Amino acid sequence: MLTEHAPALEVGVRGRHRGRFRVTAWCLPPGNAARRARKLLHDLLSRPPFAPDDVADLEVVVTELATNAGSYAPGPYELRVLHDRELPIRAEVADAGGGVPLIERLLRRPFTLPGHVDELSLGGRGLRIVEEYTSGRCGARWTRLCGTGQIGTGVWFDLPVHRPRP
Repeated sequence: MLTEHAPALEVGVRGRHRGRFRVTAWCLPPGNAARRARKLLHDLLSRPPFAPDDVADLEVVVTELATNAGSYAPGPYELRVLHDRELPIRAEVADAGGGVPLIERLLRRPFTLPGHVDELSLGGRGLRIVEEYTSGRCGARWTRLCGTGQIGTGVWFDLPVHRPRP
């Protein structure tokens, strides 16, 4: 099992493009998952081709997802980043919970005008932030935790792709 101080676990993604994708996973400590996830993502993205404003927005997103995982789902918790040819392209916070249907519904609900009562009054404000900050490039899926093999929930968001100019 991974611990907070263990090196990141790297896994190659199998398939048609074998060797093209790489996943790096870090264990997030209970009670400190949000801070650890924010620092890991910041360290990973705080160099070109990522813009500082994008990094700041994505730190808000990963903080919200790690906070939700720690508040609503059992551990363990993981931050995972999918790399395409060494460029990070997608991040995910995973937990051992079963919240995929609810999270997907909360992420995809229509926006209501201020003053109207909707599901936001019952919770889900943080997922609205995730949806807004990622321009809807986010979702939830069933996943297997890298550190334990447990089935759980992964809430993912795409990272902005900034390709070098020719």
